[in-house]
Amino acid sequence: MHRLRLTFAKLNAARYVGNLDLYRTWERTLRRAGAPLVYSQGFHPAPKMQLASALPVGITSEAELLDIWLLEPMDPEEFGIAVSGVLPPGIEILDVNVIDLNEKSLQSCLCAVEYTVELSDNCPEEMLERTVADILGRGVIIRNRRGKDYDLRELIEFLSVDYLCDDAAILRMRLSSRPGSTGRPDEVMAAMDLTGGRIHRTALFFVDRAV
Repeated sequence: MHRLRLTFAKLNAARYVGNLDLYRTWERTLRRAGAPLVYSQGFHPAPKMQLASALPVGITSEAELLDIWLLEPMDPEEFGIAVSGVLPPGIEILDVNVIDLNEKSLQSCLCAVEYTVELSDNCPEEMLERTVADILGRGVIIRNRRGKDYDLRELIEFLSVDYLCDDAAILRMRLSSRPGSTGRPDEVMAAMDLTGGRIHRTALFFVDRAV
């Protein structure tokens, strides 16, 4: 058995592809590329694949990770070329690496996720910086998700605002992403009374490294 880790981007129209459909897209693509996939046993065999973290619909990313298991070894570079040739628009392979079969799952090692938000609101610089400082200065920020209260502040590890040469503002945030303790960028924006904006995932942080 052989394990490969794909780093890929999800851009443009692909941002509207949900997590379940993304798995199906990858299965069809890998089969079309002739990859010797390992399948589960039972009445409904499924290829052995693992995503690092589900990406909310509507968000683009340059830091998605997918582990796949193959029946036989394949050269990572040749594999990447073969699969890239049959990928749908909006999904791009950035890197392929061989991973030890005994390495822990991506989900079990993920601890934080980084995002940028290109703001569509024409917010004055002073107001944005004051809002960021207010959020970071709060001890608790109670929000409600699916009928359950939680503290958003403890999920925010980093938050700042930058300005481009055309005065466009970009929020940068790193949020906790652990089982039962996952921050969402849209909820941070809601707490800041900001609407709109293009959200993009830029990095995944694991207990021993960042990608």
